[in-house]
Amino acid sequence: MKKTDYKGAEKRKHPRVEYPPASRPTFRTVGYECKVKDISRGGLKFTHLDKKKLAGWVTGTLNLTNGRSVDLEGIVVRTKSQDMGLSFIVELPDEVIDSLRNQITAPGS
Repeated sequence: MKKTDYKGAEKRKHPRVEYPPASRPTFRTVGYECKVKDISRGGLKFTHLDKKKLAGWVTGTLNLTNGRSVDLEGIVVRTKSQDMGLSFIVELPDEVIDSLRNQITAPGS
Protein backbone atom coordinates (compact mmCIF):
# COMPACT_ATOMS: atom_id res chain seq x y z
CA MET A 1 0.00 0.00 0.00
CA LYS A 2 1.26 3.49 -0.86
CA LYS A 3 1.71 5.98 1.96
CA THR A 4 -0.79 8.30 0.28
CA ASP A 5 -3.42 5.57 0.58
CA TYR A 6 -2.99 5.30 4.35
CA LYS A 7 -6.05 6.53 6.24
CA GLY A 8 -4.99 5.64 9.80
CA ALA A 9 -3.91 7.82 12.68
CA GLU A 10 -1.08 10.33 12.30
CA LYS A 11 2.20 8.72 13.27
CA ARG A 12 4.25 11.88 13.59
CA LYS A 13 5.47 12.89 17.02
CA HIS A 14 4.14 16.47 16.67
CA PRO A 15 1.19 17.87 14.71
CA ARG A 16 2.10 20.03 11.75
CA VAL A 17 1.06 23.53 10.79
CA GLU A 18 0.53 23.45 7.02
CA TYR A 19 0.77 26.62 4.96
CA PRO A 20 -1.28 27.43 1.88
CA PRO A 21 0.99 28.30 -1.07
CA ALA A 22 0.15 32.02 -1.02
CA SER A 23 1.14 32.50 2.63
CA ARG A 24 4.21 30.32 3.05
CA PRO A 25 7.01 31.78 5.15
CA THR A 26 10.60 31.54 3.94
CA PHE A 27 13.49 29.62 5.43
CA ARG A 28 16.84 31.24 4.68
CA THR A 29 20.26 29.72 5.08
CA VAL A 30 23.57 30.51 3.39
CA GLY A 31 22.91 30.60 -0.34
CA TYR A 32 19.28 29.42 -0.10
CA GLU A 33 15.84 30.91 0.27
CA CYS A 34 13.14 28.25 0.46
CA LYS A 35 9.36 28.21 0.93
CA VAL A 36 8.11 26.38 4.04
CA LYS A 37 5.30 23.91 3.34
CA ASP A 38 4.75 22.83 6.95
CA ILE A 39 6.31 23.08 10.37
CA SER A 40 5.99 21.36 13.74
CA ARG A 41 7.78 21.55 17.08
CA GLY A 42 10.31 19.04 15.77
CA GLY A 43 11.00 20.12 12.20
CA LEU A 44 9.86 21.59 8.93
CA LYS A 45 9.36 20.66 5.30
CA PHE A 46 10.40 23.16 2.68
CA THR A 47 10.59 23.43 -1.08
CA HIS A 48 13.73 24.62 -2.75
CA LEU A 49 13.80 25.67 -6.38
CA ASP A 50 17.57 25.50 -6.77
CA LYS A 51 19.24 22.40 -8.17
CA LYS A 52 21.66 22.33 -5.23
CA LYS A 53 20.65 20.18 -2.28
CA LEU A 54 21.24 20.94 1.37
CA ALA A 55 22.76 18.17 3.46
CA GLY A 56 23.84 17.59 7.04
CA TRP A 57 23.75 20.27 9.72
CA VAL A 58 21.91 23.47 8.74
CA THR A 59 21.43 26.79 10.51
CA GLY A 60 19.04 29.39 9.17
CA THR A 61 16.20 31.79 9.81
CA LEU A 62 12.48 31.24 9.45
CA ASN A 63 11.01 34.53 8.20
CA LEU A 64 7.29 34.79 8.89
CA THR A 65 4.86 36.78 6.79
CA ASN A 66 4.07 39.02 9.81
CA GLY A 67 7.70 40.24 9.92
CA ARG A 68 8.86 38.05 12.84
CA SER A 69 11.78 35.69 12.45
CA VAL A 70 13.01 32.60 14.31
CA ASP A 71 16.59 31.27 14.17
CA LEU A 72 16.69 27.49 13.64
CA GLU A 73 19.27 24.70 13.68
CA GLY A 74 18.68 21.22 12.38
CA ILE A 75 19.76 18.27 10.31
CA VAL A 76 18.46 17.51 6.83
CA VAL A 77 16.72 14.17 7.21
CA ARG A 78 14.78 13.87 3.97
CA THR A 79 15.17 14.93 0.37
CA LYS A 80 12.50 14.09 -2.19
CA SER A 81 12.22 15.90 -5.50
CA GLN A 82 12.13 19.61 -4.54
CA ASP A 83 11.02 18.97 -0.94
CA MET A 84 13.42 18.65 1.95
CA GLY A 85 12.85 17.81 5.62
CA LEU A 86 14.75 19.43 8.46
CA SER A 87 14.72 17.94 11.96
CA PHE A 88 15.36 20.60 14.62
CA ILE A 89 18.15 20.16 17.15
CA VAL A 90 15.97 21.90 19.78
CA GLU A 91 12.19 21.66 19.51
CA LEU A 92 10.22 24.87 19.07
CA PRO A 93 8.20 25.97 22.11
CA ASP A 94 4.41 25.53 22.01
CA GLU A 95 3.89 29.31 21.98
CA VAL A 96 5.84 29.63 18.71
CA ILE A 97 3.74 26.89 17.09
CA ASP A 98 0.53 28.49 18.43
CA SER A 99 1.64 31.82 16.95
CA LEU A 100 2.32 30.17 13.59
CA ARG A 101 -1.09 28.48 13.62
CA ASN A 102 -2.87 31.71 14.60
CA GLN A 103 -1.13 33.59 11.80
CA ILE A 104 -2.75 31.28 9.25
CA THR A 105 -6.24 31.31 10.78
CA ALA A 106 -6.36 35.03 11.63
CA PRO A 107 -8.77 37.12 9.53
CA GLY A 108 -6.98 38.84 6.67
CA SER A 109 -3.98 36.51 6.76
